[in-house]
Amino acid sequence: MNKLSTKDFLGLKGYTKNELEGILDLATAMKQGDDRNEYLKGKFMGMLFNSASTRTRVSFQVGAKSLGGHMEYYHKDVLQLSRGETIRDTATVLGKYLDGLVVRYYDMQQYGFGRASLNEIAKHAGIPIINALDDKEHPCQVMADILTLREKFGEDYKKKNIVLTWGYSRYQKSPGVPHSFLTAAAALGMNIKVVNPKGFDLDEEFRCHAEEMKKTSGASISYSNDLTEASADADVIYVKSYKSLTMSSEEDLKVREELRNDWMISDQHFAVARPEALFMNCMPFIRGEQVTAAVADHPRSIVYDEAENRLHVQKAIMASIL
Repeated sequence: MNKLSTKDFLGLKGYTKNELEGILDLATAMKQGDDRNEYLKGKFMGMLFNSASTRTRVSFQVGAKSLGGHMEYYHKDVLQLSRGETIRDTATVLGKYLDGLVVRYYDMQQYGFGRASLNEIAKHAGIPIINALDDKEHPCQVMADILTLREKFGEDYKKKNIVLTWGYSRYQKSPGVPHSFLTAAAALGMNIKVVNPKGFDLDEEFRCHAEEMKKTSGASISYSNDLTEASADADVIYVKSYKSLTMSSEEDLKVREELRNDWMISDQHFAVARPEALFMNCMPFIRGEQVTAAVADHPRSIVYDEAENRLHVQKAIMASIL
């Protein structure tokens, strides 16, 4: 079985192409029936979240149970964290009780807070930590996205033209998905175009890492501020909204309202894409914001396949580090 080189699964930057493909291979095997429950037999895991979750929470709970383990959910608001206990003390104590911990922790009013909290938990818990979304990465989601692309295109997925674009949302979300997707694409040798309005650039930390990785992987990475132009000949259009990393919250909200009509994926973008182009989004989304209902509910949309594959990828990740 694929074993990862790290105790924790905090992000994708530390993994090789072979390690990432090993996760995909194991996830595929599990999806096809290699669901032996001894992978997590006798393991008791927890989830520490400070924000709402549907797909992540349920898929981790079901995944742990199907592999012979047990998973409990803890929201920050019902723990002593809500009354001032430090993240260090909480992590240290949870590490005495659990075999592993899945963490979703971020606050987009304080970019970097989530990653610092995640690192603090990993430092003091002494057990494997899995990142279920912070303010910098969402590695579990992106591994499910890559698995979905591999299922749809076979190994040719690396040659497909993938547009990863910012989209309008009334909510100020984490850029974790685009950061992790850019990282995975660079490591695996994929062909990706990152598109966003001015003022919504991705973190330079991830852009620089991707530029270094593509030198050896053969990945093709480009950037654009023109969504319609970027959509031409796309095989995949993946939309994800996130808060600007340079604007204040108030400025961001003002600017995104001005951008709303021009940054919603619609039929006009697929009209210039390739005939069989696919639509992707990590969910949740609101029809009429990031994407029109016509696109979201079209047969070209594979959003539910992505959601399903969260279960299989996360089972593979848990098995690989536990």
